[in-house]
Amino acid sequence: MNTGARGRGRLRGGDVLQDEFGTALKLEEQLGKGGQGEVWSVAGGRSAVKVLRTVSGEDVSRLRTRLELVRRFDLGGIPIARPLAMLDREQSGRVGYVMELLGDMTGIGSLAKPPTTEPVVDWYRRTGGLRRRLRLLTLAAEALGGLHAKAVAYADVSPDNIRVSRDSAHEQVWLIDPDNLTVGSTVTDTSVYTPGYGAPEVVGELAGCSTASDSYAFAVLAFHVLVLAHPFVGERVYEDPFALEDDAFSGKLPWIDHPTDDRNRTRQGLPRDSVLTKGLKRLFALTFEDGLHKAGLRPALLEWRTKLDQAAMSAIMCPSCAHSYYPSSAACPWCGTVRPLLARCDLYAHVPAQPEGSGLPQRDMETGRLESLLLTSGEPVPVRARNAVVCLDRGPSSLTVDADEPVVEIAWNGRSEVTVERVGHHEVWLQDPSGERRVPLQLGYRKEIPVSSSGRWTVRFGPNEQIHCFLRFRSQPLQQGVNR
Repeated sequence: MNTGARGRGRLRGGDVLQDEFGTALKLEEQLGKGGQGEVWSVAGGRSAVKVLRTVSGEDVSRLRTRLELVRRFDLGGIPIARPLAMLDREQSGRVGYVMELLGDMTGIGSLAKPPTTEPVVDWYRRTGGLRRRLRLLTLAAEALGGLHAKAVAYADVSPDNIRVSRDSAHEQVWLIDPDNLTVGSTVTDTSVYTPGYGAPEVVGELAGCSTASDSYAFAVLAFHVLVLAHPFVGERVYEDPFALEDDAFSGKLPWIDHPTDDRNRTRQGLPRDSVLTKGLKRLFALTFEDGLHKAGLRPALLEWRTKLDQAAMSAIMCPSCAHSYYPSSAACPWCGTVRPLLARCDLYAHVPAQPEGSGLPQRDMETGRLESLLLTSGEPVPVRARNAVVCLDRGPSSLTVDADEPVVEIAWNGRSEVTVERVGHHEVWLQDPSGERRVPLQLGYRKEIPVSSSGRWTVRFGPNEQIHCFLRFRSQPLQQGVNR
């Protein structure tokens, strides 16, 4: 066992540090490295260590104060690492702390770095394709948005700090590096950002980290993961990064898809129509044009979460090449196979009648279409709690409903029926077109529902006397898709 970390300036795998409680921490893999220091996974797979570059007593005191502040934040329901312990400075010769870590995860930036040994198209599919990238970014936006809802900024949104499942069959997101959480910083604070992802006002030391700088960094990251190109690294920057990279990252050059300024164009990256919906293109344009130097004009994380989720729900799978793509294309953009027939189920919310004198509607009402789920024949698609359940903190019998939990799975037979299977513990009802017959769907049970012009069966996620969401199926297969 290598215990020589104290006498060396550089950490390496196998080094053993110790926390303030005397626990030995054997370093395994370097998860990230930046201006503040390094993050390493610890043997055992359930924790990580962040080691700061400086070792002064003032740094120790400042870090301890920040971690105590983070511990007081209400972070319930947000997938973020909690600080566990400080490092023992006397034993380790290091300033840092131990945090929670989920096993078998990697930085989301790995999904933006295709290898040189494999065709990009094959690698993009093998790592989950478009739909998985959209889902992971949705979860990341939801996690960051959860912090913002508590008036807390994450401060260092980066490819390494957002961890995702390494296995492409899984979709889990975990935020690390919690010591930078802040309720607002000033320009006198040490700037915390990853080069290439810092907002212009933070890079230029005109303002401190904020929820708006988080939103900017997330937009850069999302574009990079989906398009496989940095939004501010065009041909000019590629040709002379030493001279122009600082200008690009501080907002002095236009972004690569600017509609009128072509000084920073590039041939790099995937075709935008293949990986971005109209809604996502609009959010990127708002962030990198109007919001480039006006932080208040940037879309909030809630908007990113909504548009990414809509895009993920609308993406369909090509039966020939197994790539996912948007149904606005008449053919698969990856292999050219003609798009199959589609059916659509639309999500609405039911609002029950309210008592007289309440000032609220006194008859049952329903909202307009909230989201759409597109179906191809033979491919079961889950409907998750984040879409189906209005109140995620309450389920049947007071059970907690996890936002990412599948509630039902829907499959279309390509003709006039869909099969609905309840796969979660939240209650599900089927209601006939007359509205008079309600059939509860038990866990694990399947029910075939006719989809025809003569009736409108609905799948409901709550009783009529409560606000709830429901699905309504289109009566005919769609020949034309959507791109929202």
